Amino acid sequence: MKKLKKFWQENSVLLVLLLILIACLVAISVVVFTYFVGTNSSKYGDRLEGIDKHPFTKEVQKDIISKLEENEVIEDALIETKGKRIIITIKYVAGTTLVDAQSKALASLEYIDEDIQSFYDLEYQIEADATENADGFVLTGSHNVGGTGGIVWVQNNVTEEE
Repeated sequence: MKKLKKFWQENSVLLVLLLILIACLVAISVVVFTYFVGTNSSKYGDRLEGIDKHPFTKEVQKDIISKLEENEVIEDALIETKGKRIIITIKYVAGTTLVDAQSKALASLEYIDEDIQSFYDLEYQIEADATENADGFVLTGSHNVGGTGGIVWVQNNVTEEE
């Protein structure tokens, strides 16, 4: 007992500091594990909460694609879903003008329910090959949930023949 008392008297400051250090390390490891590692296995975290209330099924996608492909200037259409983004890729017949393609893409918003438009962000990727009479283009646009109701177009790259 005397040895323990003597050890405490000689090293009491170091022992208290050691206990504080251990407590800090435990607290830091709990915080790191909680915030950075977590238990959620989804790569989107909790950003997709409520997505089950707004289903965008394969049948709905096929219906939209078939309505798009009924148009004679649309060669091919594809729809992908990634999280809360719906990516609509439309390939137009060569020689389609940029204005006509943009108007057809804007008209395609009518095929998508308001419920879907109010939950998902829509991204459009439209393209057409160049001909002798018309320039080709590759264009990206988006229709966001909080947007103005139209499609905002960006990245107009006119394709050129080599």
